[in-house]
Amino acid sequence: MGDIKMPLKRLQGSSSLGMVSCSPMIEREETTAGKKELEFRVLKPSCHQTPCEILPLPPSVWRKSPLQHGFNQPSIVAQPGLASLRQRSAYQIMAQRKKSMMEKKKPDFVLPKLLKSIHSLYPAKIKWKDTDPRIKMLQLERIKELTESLASSVEQEQIYAAQALGCLRITDEFVLSALRNTLQVCRSQPVRYEVTRTLVLFGCLDAAMVKELIRHLKKGSPTQRKDLLAALVVALRAWAAVPESKVTAPAETGPKGSGSAFSKCQSRQPQYEIKHNQHHCSSFLSQGNMVGAQSRLIGTLEQLAASQDRTDDSVLSAAICLVYLDASNPAALEALLRCLTQENMKKKMQALLMLVKHVMVVSADIIQALIDQLRHSPVYKHRADAANLLSTIGLESIQQEGLEEEVFQLLVEKLHQEPFLVVRQTVAMTAAALQMKGQIWDIVEKQLKEKSKVSRRQAVVSLGVLGLRNKHMFFTLLEMLEVDSSPAIRIQVIRAFCTLGMNNNHVLKTLMLKEQTDGALARECVKALKILQKFPGARRGLEHQISQLS
Repeated sequence: MGDIKMPLKRLQGSSSLGMVSCSPMIEREETTAGKKELEFRVLKPSCHQTPCEILPLPPSVWRKSPLQHGFNQPSIVAQPGLASLRQRSAYQIMAQRKKSMMEKKKPDFVLPKLLKSIHSLYPAKIKWKDTDPRIKMLQLERIKELTESLASSVEQEQIYAAQALGCLRITDEFVLSALRNTLQVCRSQPVRYEVTRTLVLFGCLDAAMVKELIRHLKKGSPTQRKDLLAALVVALRAWAAVPESKVTAPAETGPKGSGSAFSKCQSRQPQYEIKHNQHHCSSFLSQGNMVGAQSRLIGTLEQLAASQDRTDDSVLSAAICLVYLDASNPAALEALLRCLTQENMKKKMQALLMLVKHVMVVSADIIQALIDQLRHSPVYKHRADAANLLSTIGLESIQQEGLEEEVFQLLVEKLHQEPFLVVRQTVAMTAAALQMKGQIWDIVEKQLKEKSKVSRRQAVVSLGVLGLRNKHMFFTLLEMLEVDSSPAIRIQVIRAFCTLGMNNNHVLKTLMLKEQTDGALARECVKALKILQKFPGARRGLEHQISQLS
């Protein structure tokens, strides 16, 4: 093996020496041959050709040293602090600002603000009166300017003055005399129409005024007729509110029964119509004078009420005016019953109010219309008025028409399905007036023990307006607040206590313990405690509260 290796080493050494001696010559030949081959393969760019470059260029073009893949020593990197993390964009700042503004506008708790309306459907509004003498002087100057504008030679100024006086509802003697003088002197029909409408709105319904009104009702446009009838409704409502003993004998005898209906019906005026009566101002009708030319006015209104056009709004207004003038008028009754077949829920409600409160007619169609109104009306005041009208009709009339079960089921549903507390309270009062409250209590007490969360929650909502019949119901709700598995039901129990004003020691102690926890239940307890602690301490007796609510 050693003999074989030695020659190999010698050969390698000899060859390396040969290569060293001949290397310049061989390399020169190889390089010249390679250059010729490159010149043959690669064409030189001409003046008509541009070299193709790929942009962006790779980083290796600028790299001077070869890339070395070695170990990177870990270093401390500057981390963002809490201050930099809290920096928000302009969009986030605007969103937070809007959210804070909405929270300021949102009330702390909606239900407690309606506690005052438990025994009254619509609480009386406080009318603000300014006693500043300077403002009164400005008002007098404004009225003086308007009365002077009635005598202007410009027609538009006269029209504007009559409209403004009608909006201000100022019925001083010099205002009425200025309007009457304008009506006697002026021959412009637009001015006469506006003056007539203002005088009718003020309640000036003597014979001459009624004749002028009839002329405009017959020859005026549908819009003018509608406005005149609306003003006449306000005036006749004020006239009907005058006691029968104060009404003087009419200059022209009207139909029989025109006075008795008013004294009976006005004691049960619907609440949302009182705002119209606040502005009635007639010096003529407030003195108890009868309507002049009453028979002619009734004849004209009968013609308007007999119209079969469903889109004509003057039909209902004419029928309402007829009821105020004569509650037993057959044309008015027929027109009001036709309004019950229309799809307009507002017209239906107005017709039902007149039929039940003033005409005092009860039938299956009227009760069914009230049921539909309470179930489907989009206006919460109309739903509350429908419940009130059911209590006005009474249980006996409902039983005679065979609709007792349907009314009962509707009241049970509305006690927990109705979104407005005022309507639910009205439904509860209707159930008490129809002697159905005890049956509803039995149903609700069974629902409290059911396994369904929906049934238990519905029962709690119903008890929030029905009240508590005994101590057993109260302690059942208190136990549900402690151990019920549904957080929504426990929150609803807290709201029921707030609605009922249950601020006895049992409730306050439980709410204070729940306030120390976290979540929506604790937040609801905080709101409830703010409300319940405002009540006087004398009401904190459990027996006294249950006796008040049952």
